Amino acid sequence: MQPKQVAAIGLISGIIFFKFISMVELNECEDKGQYRAANGLCCHLCPPGSKWLYDCFYNGDQSLCTPCMPGKDYMDDAHRDPQCKKCSTCNLLYEDVQQDCTVTSDTVCQCKDGYSRAHPSQPCGVTSNTEKNITISAVIGSFIILLVALLIYRKKKCLYPFGDSGKGTETVALLSVKVPKDVLEEPRMLIEKRMKSSNAEVWRQFHELLPELYKSISENTFYFLYEMDIKYKINIHVYCGVYEITDISARAIFILNYVILEGEEKCQGLLEMILAGQNKQTQLQTLLDSAVKCSPTLNPNTAHEELNISDDGKTAEWLKSPPEKPDHPDRFKYWSQVLSAESFSEGCHFWEVNVGDVDNLRVGVSYQSILRKEPDSACLIGFNSRSWCLWKHKNKYNAWHDQHRTELEVGEHPRRIGVGLDYDKRVLLFYNADNNKHLHTFYAHFSEPLHVALWVWSGVLTIEPVNND
Repeated sequence: MQPKQVAAIGLISGIIFFKFISMVELNECEDKGQYRAANGLCCHLCPPGSKWLYDCFYNGDQSLCTPCMPGKDYMDDAHRDPQCKKCSTCNLLYEDVQQDCTVTSDTVCQCKDGYSRAHPSQPCGVTSNTEKNITISAVIGSFIILLVALLIYRKKKCLYPFGDSGKGTETVALLSVKVPKDVLEEPRMLIEKRMKSSNAEVWRQFHELLPELYKSISENTFYFLYEMDIKYKINIHVYCGVYEITDISARAIFILNYVILEGEEKCQGLLEMILAGQNKQTQLQTLLDSAVKCSPTLNPNTAHEELNISDDGKTAEWLKSPPEKPDHPDRFKYWSQVLSAESFSEGCHFWEVNVGDVDNLRVGVSYQSILRKEPDSACLIGFNSRSWCLWKHKNKYNAWHDQHRTELEVGEHPRRIGVGLDYDKRVLLFYNADNNKHLHTFYAHFSEPLHVALWVWSGVLTIEPVNND
């Protein structure tokens, strides 16, 4: 055999070999809607409107996906991309928005009258040879956009709206309790798929209570994650993945999808956890029966200069023209609030605060590590990850933690607000101490001792003595 023939045969053999290797490596799944994951399993692609997070845990199952951010990004086909596509923006000088960006489709822009595209991929331009002047409406539109952007910035910095003194008293970043139907579409489809292959009662309950489950997990994501991990040892990639998701809704959907894909046992466990916490009045009475009533003392070194702390350390009074106070590293510089000298790092306790008719107040708890000197929300109780509070303002009540708000339905306005803390069980609750009616419960994995925290504007707050029943 000639050397050239040997070389040709070797070349052809090499091509066939590498072709075979590439086919083996591709090892495509039979279903076109699936892909071969790194773990060797065939996983379903993420549906439009979501992004890929992790491969499936069982052959033929759905990958773990999380929804795209409405109005920010989208995905218009089935895929395994870890990032959604960014929504396009229309040039408001030359284009009108024909269709807003959704989680499954990009923004559609249409040229304004007098403008056209030379090519579909090019921006709109003037149709005449002479450049047109920018119209008054375009200038007004640009001004409005800049104004809105400025307001959003000021809200995020707690600079808007303003109180009487010119200090910021509110922020946004609200947690909506309404559940859009499309948000629950993916977990609902996963449940319905399970229901077709199983008659277990847990799937019917899960399907029926899905909005309530979503709401509970959204409000207390890390509590449920922590409890589920203690009971079932959640996959470490899933556990860490939740912390990587910054959007509240996406975190809740991710946990729901994971639990559904894991099967009946974890779904039943999650149901029991959430249903057990629904009877809040029973929970309140149980805590009060087992807790020790206390009367913490306020630490004057932490009190804002506008707060006068009584000699017995039980009362904080807001003063319009306060006397000067010596500077102290623990003193709050911008917000009229104060912490207690005592702290709680274990056990079950409750205390009551006489709020009278004060209309702008916060009652809560805080870590000692809360910041003191900054003018933003990092120092304001309830508006950061280091504090929790109940806020009464204009006869409306809200529970706040880490800039997330839960609106509360309060019938009779309490003149005394009670606070119950079971540190070991990670429960913090608020109640009307006049009639022992439950107001709100926080579930949290506390990592530091907790101090009583009070904030008051134009009024007096007093921590009740132990023997006042």
